Amino acid sequence: MSAVTAEKFSNFEWYMQGLTASSASLEPTIRSTGAKPLDYQDKLGVIAKIETQLAKSVASLVLFGYKSQNDYEYVRNHLANVMILNATQDKKREPDGIAMYHMAWLVARMVIDFALDPELESAYTAKGRLFYAGIRENQMTTNVYRLTWKPYENLMTLALESAIEEANKTMGEYKKETIKEAKL
Repeated sequence: MSAVTAEKFSNFEWYMQGLTASSASLEPTIRSTGAKPLDYQDKLGVIAKIETQLAKSVASLVLFGYKSQNDYEYVRNHLANVMILNATQDKKREPDGIAMYHMAWLVARMVIDFALDPELESAYTAKGRLFYAGIRENQMTTNVYRLTWKPYENLMTLALESAIEEANKTMGEYKKETIKEAKL
């Protein structure tokens, strides 16, 4: 994991330890303060404290993987709408080989996967990224995508990164409060 990626998910790691309802607690106390360790309810509580639904859903995806289908679909649809709304405002015509809404939906999946697993980024070329997304060469060439649609993918990425940052910030604040209360 790169330094940027590690920083992006820094507060998530604290919440990811022993994250099932029946997980055995390997930590006897919170940082040896004598207080009880974080449990499943504490970890769900931090998600409830996050303000926007997008950031809550992204936090759920990071913490629990793709187990929450509702959160995954919410994030995917939100990102697809970012592409569709901005392309419509820019008066982009629909591609010949693929419907815009379908392309946006496929690209949204790719953006989510690449953001949550940064190793994918280095493993795929531009052509490979489109193939990963499910967009074939007969539907759209790499050059057409790069010149016309890549800026909208970048907007999706910004929206997702913003949600990750919001969740990470809230988790950091919640972590500080939890440790502070444990010390009392």
